[in-house]
Amino acid sequence: MAPNTSPEVPADRAGFLLSRVGTAVQAGFKDVLAGWDLRPLHFLVLSSLGTRSGSSQQDLCRTLGIDSGNMVELLDTLETRGHARRAPDARDRRRHVVSITSTGRTMLAQIARAVEEYDAHFLAPLDAGERRQLVGLLAKLYEPTAEARGRGWVVSTSTVPRNP
Repeated sequence: MAPNTSPEVPADRAGFLLSRVGTAVQAGFKDVLAGWDLRPLHFLVLSSLGTRSGSSQQDLCRTLGIDSGNMVELLDTLETRGHARRAPDARDRRRHVVSITSTGRTMLAQIARAVEEYDAHFLAPLDAGERRQLVGLLAKLYEPTAEARGRGWVVSTSTVPRNP
């Protein structure tokens, strides 16, 4: 019998475990989005437009922390596929207003369901109380980070499912 050559995982190192879980979640999330040939930043932009349609490109860049060059490429893709629309602002033609289309809204709803299913599958080892506790603890860790503060993000735990 061959000796066990698997590396030992430092289970007492929270940062290491969070990093590895983050990597696993990110890979699974990318796999979910691949069904629509999208990347996580496309989903972020669409999600933002789903709640704040009619934002300027500059507002999206600032709010989401996306470089303006990257935002142009993301919006080009979403617009080419009919999921978003850019138009000059009626009051300031130098400014472009970005809106989600009905096709984009339909696709966003489909992706949101797929992401919920993925989350439920990934979190299946936890019961409902543990899921709420995990989300609350992660939010508590995230809120004071430079990323969260710099973008003015507020983590809401009100959408955590009450039942598995």
